[in-house]
Amino acid sequence: MMNSTNVKDKVVLVTGATGGIGHQICITLAEHQAIPIIHYNSNGEKADEILNEISDLGITSMKVKADIRKEDEVKKLINTIKEAYGRIDALVNNAGILVRGFVAMQSLSKFQNALDINLLGNFLVLKHVSAVMIGQKYGSIVNISSAAGIGGLKGQSVYSSTKGALNSLTMVAAKEMADFNVRVNAVAPGFIATGMLENATKNDLEHTEMIPMKRFGTAGEVASVVLFLLSDAASYMTGQILVIDGGLLIA
Repeated sequence: MMNSTNVKDKVVLVTGATGGIGHQICITLAEHQAIPIIHYNSNGEKADEILNEISDLGITSMKVKADIRKEDEVKKLINTIKEAYGRIDALVNNAGILVRGFVAMQSLSKFQNALDINLLGNFLVLKHVSAVMIGQKYGSIVNISSAAGIGGLKGQSVYSSTKGALNSLTMVAAKEMADFNVRVNAVAPGFIATGMLENATKNDLEHTEMIPMKRFGTAGEVASVVLFLLSDAASYMTGQILVIDGGLLIA
């Protein structure tokens, strides 16, 4: 019987791979014999560490540098992967930043920076990978969103706004890409124990007290859902936003 979560030999671009969730997604994919392409912007040393971990799992991969806010760099990123592998089987659109701030006190510069990375950057990668997948007539895309983009979280006005927009983009892209055998879904984590929460605020901690499961999630729990969505086990799923929040949004 074929393994329904088989992703063996699939070339998977993982943006923002040097962050906590991105790192774990790369490792989980490599453990299942996929080829995660490690995207980074500034932390080349961390990208090398991940490459070494992947190599220890028997997978030969590559790292690619790009500022996803710049379309010319995104194009170069995609072309580099195509030249190396001839295809892009899947995309995990994971790059993003957490910006805290109440609406009345949010600075324009921080709002713009989050908008440029969390929405514009993810859009540009999605746009150019979609063009490749349309030509291939197959592919799977997973956008890393947030529970904040569905329910909205107090003190995360910008982050919630950008992730909400990414959810809408996911559903539109799913409709547009279905004719080309390309699936587009998203996962929406709640509070995950990664670097983003190293400096958790009092407001963040108040939210976690509301989580029915009474704990943070782990990067591994997010990576497992991403693996599922990229695999044939999710072959009839597109346009879905899967929430991984320990029950936060139903609390």
